[in-house]
Amino acid sequence: MHFRPLPVLTLIAVPVLIALVTLGVWQSQRAGWKADQIEAFSAHMKAPPLTSQQACTEGLRNNQIIAPPVAEGATLRVFGHQADGKAGWKHYQAANICGLPVLVETGFDALAIGGPGAATPRGASTAAPDRFIVKPWPEQPLMAAPNAPERNEWSWFDAPAIIKALGLPTLDTRYVLAPLEGMPDYLIRTPPETHIGYAVTWFGIAIAFAVIYGLMHKRAGRLRFRRAPKLQD
Repeated sequence: MHFRPLPVLTLIAVPVLIALVTLGVWQSQRAGWKADQIEAFSAHMKAPPLTSQQACTEGLRNNQIIAPPVAEGATLRVFGHQADGKAGWKHYQAANICGLPVLVETGFDALAIGGPGAATPRGASTAAPDRFIVKPWPEQPLMAAPNAPERNEWSWFDAPAIIKALGLPTLDTRYVLAPLEGMPDYLIRTPPETHIGYAVTWFGIAIAFAVIYGLMHKRAGRLRFRRAPKLQD
């Protein structure tokens, strides 16, 4: 085989090829990590829920699953979506956990879609959830609408305004508690199969790029797989 690489093309091609292969390997690793996380959380959901006291003993943290806390006082209405995609107003009340009030999702009113004459949507389920999951305090969305405290309509979790609206002296703004509806969004939003698909795509692009690189050299006469024929005297 005879190969004389084009200097400029090779200087560009080598880093690009390394980057494409690296992205493919990274997505393959992500698929394995995601599968392990899903398996671990599935086992986590089967365990008995912690009491509030047990959660405090362990230290309140993200993804803890606890028994229903006692929430009371004023209700906050925050716009959001359920796991099945329904949009509406989530109800939040405060529960004393680990010595601080924590917001707990206690109900849901689905929006009526379809204008006048549409069927009235069913609100929160009558069956009380038997377990709650600890979630991080939601960040303000980039395109969030302004809050309307005077109508008790909230688009994002403005901690100082919420504390004032609920008449609380303070609030634990690290976490909120929500009914456990299944896998957390960060685990199901991009399943392992999707990461495998991304990996195949990156590897495919890398192979195609390498083929194009070889064809360009072959056309330029810099890549031959057989010796050039000797000239006859």
